[in-house]
Amino acid sequence: MSEKSELRIVAMILKGHGPQRPDSHPAIIDSDWDIIQRCLLFKPELRPSANEVLDLVCARTKPPNFIIFGEMGVGKSALVNLIAGDELAEISSGTQLCTLESTEYPVTFSDSQLNVNLFDTVGLNSPTMNNAGYLDTLVKAHELIVLLKDRGGVHGLLFCIKAGRLSHTVQQNYRLFFEFLCQEQVPLALVVTNLENEENMDDWWTMNKAHIENCGIGYQNAYGARYFESRKKVLSMLKELGSRDACLVDVNDWLARMCEKLRELLIPGKGLRSGLNRDKIVQVLTKRCKLSKQDAMQVLQRIDSYEENWELA
Repeated sequence: MSEKSELRIVAMILKGHGPQRPDSHPAIIDSDWDIIQRCLLFKPELRPSANEVLDLVCARTKPPNFIIFGEMGVGKSALVNLIAGDELAEISSGTQLCTLESTEYPVTFSDSQLNVNLFDTVGLNSPTMNNAGYLDTLVKAHELIVLLKDRGGVHGLLFCIKAGRLSHTVQQNYRLFFEFLCQEQVPLALVVTNLENEENMDDWWTMNKAHIENCGIGYQNAYGARYFESRKKVLSMLKELGSRDACLVDVNDWLARMCEKLRELLIPGKGLRSGLNRDKIVQVLTKRCKLSKQDAMQVLQRIDSYEENWELA
């Protein structure tokens, strides 16, 4: 670039005429363009710091993160293996694991743009839960939330369901992950398993789409899982979702919301204050979740505020 061209660009910026965003350029996402615009601001104090730019660049070079969830036995581990093209995840033996317990699988390809982190996460297998199960679930929720924050946020949810009628537990899993954990801010794709005997998976979807939507399950995309026919579709979907901005994670905010909503969902009609010893909650949050005493009390205050509003409703 010549010196005259550089001076012309500076003059245009000083007049408030910055560059136009390239239309439909797949490599430039919203967060990229936002920081480019801020770098061109006239006042230096309004421009991003070097550390902020570095954080953005580092986040853009990390693989996107996807949570795989659904009932036990629905085929989550098989989906991990389908995406990886290898036997990374062991198929569940049926042993009862704690809800929201998660296993991370980094999946790498020769094309680094396809690299992903998959979080195979245990969903609900029963529509209700006792106090001990509730506390264990909170601990696992905190572990998952912290891990997602460290990895740079969440790019998408992969909801595994078996072909057939949708049970109440399936609907509860949808609410737990999409509404409560991710606050309806993360794109969700359905992956329908148990379609091996279907001659045409798209025909099954056409016949059952209305039923799934009538059950209150929203989605961005839907995919049938039959290995050779599906792997290309699923990888294409992951690449598309992974190219977008991640939903960032605020650990205390996400945990407090899960405390509130889990109780309402899994132990209906019994508020947290009446059903559990508050000292026990603080003990779990500080010792098992490693929260400070101050953060633990803030979580409890949010729960109290929520339940007061709920009781008045």
